[in-house]
Amino acid sequence: MLIVCTSTAALLVLAGLLYEYWRSGRLPSLVAPADAVGAVPVVSILIPARNEERGIARCVEGALRQRYPSYEVIVVDDGSTDATPAILARYAAHHPHLRVLHGEALPEGWTGKAFACQRAAAVARGEWLLFLDADTAAAPELLAALLTHVQQQRLDLLSVFPFLELDTFWEQAILPAFRTMIRATFPFQQANAPAAQPGAVFANGQCLLVRRSTYNAIGGHGAVRGDVLEDVLLAQRLRAAGAAVGVAMADQYIRVRMYTNGREVLEGLTKNAVAGFRSGGRRSLLGGSYQYLLALGPFWLALSGLWLTLSGAPLAWIVLLQAGITLVGALACWGLMLHRLYRLPVAYGLLWPIGMVCYGLILLRSVWYVTSGRGVTWKGRTYVGT
Repeated sequence: MLIVCTSTAALLVLAGLLYEYWRSGRLPSLVAPADAVGAVPVVSILIPARNEERGIARCVEGALRQRYPSYEVIVVDDGSTDATPAILARYAAHHPHLRVLHGEALPEGWTGKAFACQRAAAVARGEWLLFLDADTAAAPELLAALLTHVQQQRLDLLSVFPFLELDTFWEQAILPAFRTMIRATFPFQQANAPAAQPGAVFANGQCLLVRRSTYNAIGGHGAVRGDVLEDVLLAQRLRAAGAAVGVAMADQYIRVRMYTNGREVLEGLTKNAVAGFRSGGRRSLLGGSYQYLLALGPFWLALSGLWLTLSGAPLAWIVLLQAGITLVGALACWGLMLHRLYRLPVAYGLLWPIGMVCYGLILLRSVWYVTSGRGVTWKGRTYVGT
């Protein structure tokens, strides 16, 4: 009976891992840009920025180099205390279609990013609004590809996931786990379904294109003014209002460097973790539990086999052999997925269970900060009850 149970567990874990690897190669991707026919819609690229001196130049340069005939770029300096305003001033002096708005006092009940996005949208002239995070870098074809995609798919909102740049150990260990938990909570195929319920859709605010009339109809970011996870909730509010919402991968067209060290990873994910878990509700619990089973199940089998062997249980060596095969298979699947999605060496599969455990601890930290009333802090602002 013991052999049957462990064999079944090992097969289920391996089957789950193989399925995850298969699914990772079938994520929907942004379509290639098509040649424009007739008049093209004006697009406003809107970039909220607060203390982004590290990456704002790269972001603005990418926005200004778009191979698209009709667009403008608006950057909101959201009260930066570093060199961000000076960098933006240099670019604005040489690029007349770049506008820079400077920070206003943050109104009560608003998050900084939501207010900056709302301010930019209020002065934009585009039929479409493209919100970009300041740590992204767009390829020249991004705008054309986004517009082609929304026109072909008849969408009102499209958000894409940029290629995730991972340079340091903690980025490589934890951020892939973070993205996996997003996909586990909001499977792309379900989010893209024409009949998707509002709770099944989501968006990634790093790169989010929305039809202006649809955006204005719900009050823009004012509808999610106090939410740290404003991108997900904006998509859900739009879907509830009847908008067509889509999501895709866009590795070829845009890149992002979210954090540069372990401290930034810790603080950034602490800000988002509990809000993300709550936004997914039951899907977060079920999808997250499934991913943790795949990440830790092989080690549980290995420890069980080792314990049975040391205790002298009959046929324990079979359990240990099964566990060893499962663990090796798991490491191979993790490594191949990391290589496929993030171009990391296959050997980095060893980091996968570490990253999942670390992300779980960050989630617990986020829960404690929020429930204790301490709130989460990001870029000098504290948000309580998020």
